[in-house]
Amino acid sequence: MKITHIEAQNILGIRSASVALTSAISLFCGANRQGKTSLAEAVRMALGANVEARGTHLKKELEALVHEGQKSGSVEVQLGDGLTPFALVPSGKVLAQDVYVPHRALTYVLEPQRFAALDGNDRRKVLYGLMGIQLKAEEVIERLAKRGVDQAKAVRVGPLLKAGFEAACAEAKRKGTEAKGAWRAVTGETYGSENGKTWTATAPAYDAEAFKKLNTEVQHADVALESWQQTIGKLAGEEQRRNEIANKLTALDDAAGKVDRIEKKLAADRQMLAEVEQTLTALTAAAGQGPREGLIHDLAEAVAYLLPLAQTPTDRQPTQQECDAEAALNAYEREHGRIGAAGDPAAAARLPEVKASRERCDRTVANTQRDLAQALKARDDAAEIREQLKAEFDAGALAQARAEADKIKSTRADAVKKLEVLRTQKAAAEGAKQKTESAAGHHADIVAWDLISQALAPDGIPGELLTSALGPFNERLAQSATDAQWLQIVIDPEMAVVTADGRPYRLLSESEKWRADAMLAEAISHVSGLKLLLLDRFDVLDNQGRVDLLEWLHILAEEGELDTALVFGTLKSIPAGLKPSVSAHWVQDGELQQMKAAA
Repeated sequence: MKITHIEAQNILGIRSASVALTSAISLFCGANRQGKTSLAEAVRMALGANVEARGTHLKKELEALVHEGQKSGSVEVQLGDGLTPFALVPSGKVLAQDVYVPHRALTYVLEPQRFAALDGNDRRKVLYGLMGIQLKAEEVIERLAKRGVDQAKAVRVGPLLKAGFEAACAEAKRKGTEAKGAWRAVTGETYGSENGKTWTATAPAYDAEAFKKLNTEVQHADVALESWQQTIGKLAGEEQRRNEIANKLTALDDAAGKVDRIEKKLAADRQMLAEVEQTLTALTAAAGQGPREGLIHDLAEAVAYLLPLAQTPTDRQPTQQECDAEAALNAYEREHGRIGAAGDPAAAARLPEVKASRERCDRTVANTQRDLAQALKARDDAAEIREQLKAEFDAGALAQARAEADKIKSTRADAVKKLEVLRTQKAAAEGAKQKTESAAGHHADIVAWDLISQALAPDGIPGELLTSALGPFNERLAQSATDAQWLQIVIDPEMAVVTADGRPYRLLSESEKWRADAMLAEAISHVSGLKLLLLDRFDVLDNQGRVDLLEWLHILAEEGELDTALVFGTLKSIPAGLKPSVSAHWVQDGELQQMKAAA
């Protein structure tokens, strides 16, 4: 990961910093409390590594990252591949152009001391990921299969590995114990490797041929019974239908007997309606003009007035409009009397009563017509039912069908009783067989889980993976120790960080720990392909240690194994005689300043 430019504004102790990185190694020097570490943390924030700057865990605490007296700060890091990660505080936003995604190893490259601070399990996970041999279920399953583990059991191990080999091994042992308990529950005996192989349950004998024969007999009886039941259902349904329609005849005949009386009533109702309509016509004519108010009367008077004025001469055909107007006027006068004629007030007073009488007569005629239609339909329905009942019902066929069905039911019941006895014997035999198979299955589970627990033990697959993972990583640490002329650091099989002679990391001096962290970070950077280092507080080293550090980084840069190294430390001045791969920058009062190298 090559960094080409860093731009930081108002981040912690940095007020303003803009620097183009023209060499692989960039040395940032200055006195204490000038902003060097602030610049380092700004770079970490922009690159989005899994780090916590200044212990800020909550969003409201991000304001503490802004330079004193300012409202916001930002940092931008330009990479050689054209991407530009960007961080903004106090919003907490971390942005990046296009497709920049922080590498999972950045945490340990940007803050080297984090790797040694991990516990053994987490350190193992990091190394497996870096070396491309993570705890992949597929690989472990394949290795288990080579050890003779059943494929189905091997696949079940996959989810267990999420908690690590130790937990997976313990879980496999627990499952083996559960399988032994299950075997004991089935057999009622204490499990042993020998009796587990040969145990079988006592199986009572039963006549399988007789069972098959009786079962077939019951099936045939079911088929025959279903056929007779269909016949019975059809005949019984016909009998019920005939009884139902016969029961309707009385009501239908009663309704049909009213046809003559209803017809006479309908004739009388129609006569009454005709008389009322005649009276209504006479009264309407007699009522004449009367008090006529409203739009319809006004329009009628207008038509009566205008029609003579627009009348076509007698020797010519009148227009359609004249004909329509005259027809409308005639209809009006038929209902209200002639326009201008004097009307009879008494006749006009009777009109509402006679109109109501006509409406009642209309309803009476309609109701009588409805009653007549119902009576006629009842007469037709009764005639149709009598026609249907002319054919006699075959009651003997229904009785015979029921007798045959009862005979089959009796025969079937005897067969079912015998079959139940055989079925009980069959179930006992099958249960014994199932017990034997179940015990054999639990035995296989016990053997498989025992094999799996042995494979997942430290001297099994974990040992194989550790050997392949630690070899290249420790070789890289050895190469760094040689190049820097520092104390060699190794990762032992228990995943502890120790010196080559076995001294634990925790017992090292401060400067030795710093060297160990730097070499661990470089090894991580190398195997991950990042080619990036960020080393803060290099002033913990003595003068020779600093020379060794820069020489080591120079070798890495010359060999093309390091794209960018950012080194921060407290110095009185910029050192002189730096190699072309190293550029130095002076940090003072929160800004990058120009300063000549000291002798």
